[in-house]
Amino acid sequence: MFNKDKINYKVLGINVFSIVLILMAIVSWIPAFHPKESEAEKRELTKFPELTAESFFSGEYFAGISDWFADTFPMRDLFLSMNTGINAVLKPAKTQIHGDVEQGDEIPDAPMQPTVGTDTLPTDNTDQTDVTDNTQNTEQTGETQNTDAQPTDTSADVTDPDMSDVPVEKLGALLIVGDTGYEYYNFVQSLADKYISTMNRAGQLLNGKANVYSMIIPTSMDITLPASVRETITNVSDQKKAIDYMYGSMTNVKKVELYDVLKNHRNEYIYYRNDHHWTADGAWLAYLQFAEVRGGGHANLETDFTKREFEGFKGTFFNDSNKDPKLNNPDTVVAYTPVATNSIEITQKDGTPLENWHVITDVTKWATSSKYNTFIGGDNPWSVITNPNKTDGSACLIIKDSFGNAFTPFLVPDYQYVYILDYRYYKKISNKKLTDVVATYNIKDVIFCNNISSTRNKTLVPALDEFVK
Repeated sequence: MFNKDKINYKVLGINVFSIVLILMAIVSWIPAFHPKESEAEKRELTKFPELTAESFFSGEYFAGISDWFADTFPMRDLFLSMNTGINAVLKPAKTQIHGDVEQGDEIPDAPMQPTVGTDTLPTDNTDQTDVTDNTQNTEQTGETQNTDAQPTDTSADVTDPDMSDVPVEKLGALLIVGDTGYEYYNFVQSLADKYISTMNRAGQLLNGKANVYSMIIPTSMDITLPASVRETITNVSDQKKAIDYMYGSMTNVKKVELYDVLKNHRNEYIYYRNDHHWTADGAWLAYLQFAEVRGGGHANLETDFTKREFEGFKGTFFNDSNKDPKLNNPDTVVAYTPVATNSIEITQKDGTPLENWHVITDVTKWATSSKYNTFIGGDNPWSVITNPNKTDGSACLIIKDSFGNAFTPFLVPDYQYVYILDYRYYKKISNKKLTDVVATYNIKDVIFCNNISSTRNKTLVPALDEFVK
């Protein structure tokens, strides 16, 4: 029988605690316990890096392990949800942060010096749109850029509602204003420059072979957030200046300028309230601008499409905020089905075809969080839409993130073939590069369609760059 007086409970407690910590450390390094996808954020998480001699000696391999561990720790979504709940209790003020807000880099006043694609396309107002004001990009002012500066309002004719008294709270960080969520954007110099170089390389590789279009889509933070609130938000970068910098640094690329177009319609339903995507009506405005830059494209919203509505959408902002009651005001997903065809051929992430799918799918009975997937079957590596009403061989390739899903259906009336490539997943099914795809399918228009947050993403920018090489 043990003598209780001889048991040192303090030492025993320390030993038990140490053993638990050691076991947790061991478990944390077992890949099987690391999630591969985040249900809350609806994205694939960072993969464990591939060991090569180059990555080992350059240090990229160990940096990749660090990124993998930080992004995929066991029970990730549970811990993030608990953290949000604790913050809600400890920080009950009007402003609450969901996620981390990182300080953005200073946005340069002058364009990046080109490293590839130095030959520019001839200027033509019918098929090339440059940044709104090149003078501010080509002249050094000598002043320090404030990364918290407010965006220039170029649409004073549209009146902002006064929301200065609306309670404000806060995907890499989330701001809640009333019943609407907004995603923070922070400019990252190194990734923006890499994105620019990728676009310039694409323009150089395809010069004389295909037209290359760049669509950088602003998010709702700098478009629909009322000025009375936007002026109070700190630690967020000016999206217009960031887009102007990136566009001003691109060569051999036709720029589809969307900021002012969307800003002029900011009081319309062009972004969802509880999801980070734009709506189909916002994407339609982008199509009209693309058609103007292209110098062709005459799809008519009333005659070339039929309208569908799917109610009850609760998107990424609702989930990322731990289902904050203020965002429990479902959106309506409006979709436009091409009259020419509603058929789409989809290759899934495992390389198998998705049979009998639609450009616009009836998602009435789908989960409330999945209704944005009405557009082109969601995110898949490779898809093809064939318009039976055209026989001229016209073909476009849209290289996109998920914002491109709502935009793609509007291209159907203009082309015989619409090829859709999601560079986030394409490598899983094919080793083809950009030039191979363009040559194989005789593509004449290549459209890079990405929201501005993708241009600062340390996983997505390298993935796009790898495909373009």
